[in-house]
Amino acid sequence: MMQPFNSNDYRKRVLAAVDRRGGPSTSDSFELYDIPLDDAERISDDQAVGRIEAVWAFWQKQRDHPKYRGLVAELVASHDARSKPLRYSTSRIAEARAVAAQRGQRDAGRYELLDNAIERLTERYGGIPESKRAGLFDIGAMGGLAPAEIEARLSRHHAVGDAATPAPQPAAPAPISEQRLSQITRLLGEFDRIRSGGEPTPTLLALLHLSLDDATDAEEIEARIEMVAERAREMPAGPMRAVLDELVVHCRDILLGDISRIIAYRKAVSESVADYLRPRVRAAVLVEDVLRHGDYEFLLEEAVDRGLGHAGARQLLHDLAGEFGAAVESTPGSIAPAPVARPQPTPVPQPVTPQPTPAPVPGRIDTTRRTPRRQRTAENPAPVAPILTRETAPPPAPSGPPTVPGLPAIAMFGAGGGVLTFAWPPGVTEAMVYLRHDAPPAAPGDPSAVAVKITNSRYHLDGGFIVPADSRPCHAAVASCRRAPNGTLEVAADFGRRSRIEVP
Repeated sequence: MMQPFNSNDYRKRVLAAVDRRGGPSTSDSFELYDIPLDDAERISDDQAVGRIEAVWAFWQKQRDHPKYRGLVAELVASHDARSKPLRYSTSRIAEARAVAAQRGQRDAGRYELLDNAIERLTERYGGIPESKRAGLFDIGAMGGLAPAEIEARLSRHHAVGDAATPAPQPAAPAPISEQRLSQITRLLGEFDRIRSGGEPTPTLLALLHLSLDDATDAEEIEARIEMVAERAREMPAGPMRAVLDELVVHCRDILLGDISRIIAYRKAVSESVADYLRPRVRAAVLVEDVLRHGDYEFLLEEAVDRGLGHAGARQLLHDLAGEFGAAVESTPGSIAPAPVARPQPTPVPQPVTPQPTPAPVPGRIDTTRRTPRRQRTAENPAPVAPILTRETAPPPAPSGPPTVPGLPAIAMFGAGGGVLTFAWPPGVTEAMVYLRHDAPPAAPGDPSAVAVKITNSRYHLDGGFIVPADSRPCHAAVASCRRAPNGTLEVAADFGRRSRIEVP
């Protein structure tokens, strides 16, 4: 039976659950107005209207709540449409039947992650090992399940003891949850609504007037975050300052935190843009199996508007076209074929020596030579990342390929087991690794360091860059490379803040 409305209980039980799942689109009118589904036929119209009015009044009081203000604003805006079916018995009963079916589907989706994980464990171990239970609770929580719901699901399966386990691995940083990604999206949307002008802000990097291509440029990101934080401190107390303060916290934690969080955030944004563009690319290539130049340029801007940089957007369009076996006409009259996986040779990496290379394939997009749109627009006030220069005494002449400014920095992950792992910026397919025994490499082209080139394909085949045994222990650094129009290999002029590491 429907109980009297309790505002504190409603906030904890309904608002918190809806916010955790991602907003009103994951809920229904009966949950939002706290009317039990089973009571749809029992209560009178007056009781239903009374509950609707009580919830409406509570929403009005929560419009400035620091955690739920964005959610409440959406609920207030959709109040008339959501409450209308509940006011009269005939429409209320019909709505209850529809909601019951929706909840059944939603519950199946909530348990999907947990059920899949349980299935894999039972296939491998014959049951659920005790050491895996905590991980299953984390997986269930990602699907929005309460601990009691997870425990009830686990009780259906046989528990087994732990077999001999391998040596513990270092704990991986916590991934970015779907809940946090949804919260960031809502905050960015609220920022755009309050600002009411200018281009949309689809990502945390866009808030800093950067793109996904710049995700590893730690120095520039840190400088721009401080600019936004300073701007927020100068504002009077109010909604805009509150939103900016929260966004600055997310920026520092994700963009300046552990490198795996940057990679996870970049992956989440890229996948979201890919899901948006995939049906559009499919429609564009359906007739001719070619992504024509006009469609290519239009979709490129669509991807950039959603937070990707030009390099990442071009690579994404080539990948999506390749999914459908279509070629890409990146410039009028020239067509780049769909990407085809090619076997790579497996030689042991050797110090790089200049070698003649074939000219670029006509029509192939050189994604490392683009000029970001924010740097091509004179009226854009966002500062451009400075190029770091050295003012020391003239060093010995560097050896190896020439160095050029403007290439993205590469961030190191680790060097466990003598294998270097690092993040490849969008559009970068070759990198130069520098090894030195006595000290960290000073800069790309350091004459005291051994330079070894590695391709993206070789990296993924080997699971990283394997440091030769006779070179360890040593100091290592990595710099991105590109090919000049004449085929000459060019190396970044400097290392990034996270580009160096010590190899045991």
